[in-house]
Amino acid sequence: MTRLSDDELIQEIKRRFDNNNKALHDLRMLTRKLEDMNKKLMDSETLKSNFISNIKNELNNPLTSVLILSKNLSLGAFDPEEAKEMSRSIFHELFDLDFQLRNIFAAAEIEAGDTQMSIANVDIDNLISNTIDSFNHLIEKKGLVADYSFINKNEEIPYFKTDPAKLQLVLSNLIANAIEFSNPGSSFEVKAWKHTTYLNMIVSDNGPGIDEEVQGFIFERFRQLETGSRKRYKGHGLGLSIAKSLIDLMEGTITVTSKVGMGTIFTIFIPEAKTDGGVGMFSEDGNEFFFEEEEEKF
Repeated sequence: MTRLSDDELIQEIKRRFDNNNKALHDLRMLTRKLEDMNKKLMDSETLKSNFISNIKNELNNPLTSVLILSKNLSLGAFDPEEAKEMSRSIFHELFDLDFQLRNIFAAAEIEAGDTQMSIANVDIDNLISNTIDSFNHLIEKKGLVADYSFINKNEEIPYFKTDPAKLQLVLSNLIANAIEFSNPGSSFEVKAWKHTTYLNMIVSDNGPGIDEEVQGFIFERFRQLETGSRKRYKGHGLGLSIAKSLIDLMEGTITVTSKVGMGTIFTIFIPEAKTDGGVGMFSEDGNEFFFEEEEEKF
């Protein structure tokens, strides 16, 4: 058995002491990470619970309204104007329900990693106009004015290569957001600039604005600025997260500029989709597609 000198013994003790300190430090770091992970999981469960509660109401309410209205309409004891008004109400409720379901399905696809791009030659001006028009019943209900302008920086080419359905869903969520947070009787703005290889858009409102301290998480799933009994605005915390995810998929960016009491501006940059060959699919409004017929060559 080798005897250690006093210096060697001190060095060995010091080495073991340093190793113990390092192990203790690593254990503390691991504990902190586990605590952070546990907190995030608990926060996530709370957010999901709030989401389920919110989405239950936002699905049940239009469904209940449609069932009652359609039942009353089926009785047939209404004059043409009353029947027309009831039919209009049914359409509005079904539009809102369809919008909620499209967001839920999109969120599920994004979560599963099943979202694929479907590129077409898109008439951007027409797509934006039709998307705004689809929300006319909500715009009129709040007495809002939709200020839309489009500038084509490359007049020779009216189309832009991108995924029309995804771009339309992004716009739908931002426009719905602007309508929800705009003060009654005010206005919101949608502007677009189509360049040769990229697209810029802004959607802005004159609503309550977003505190700078919370702007960092507004694109997270299930996040809402207000929850519970003090919740004043509709929504389920999916819209902005879906917009961000889809824009990321299109290799674009979305940013927010806002101050409390001074409204909010969302700015979008999307590059034109790169394709190996030509794109034969066209989209006029985000939903209808047709193929360009090529002349036969002999």
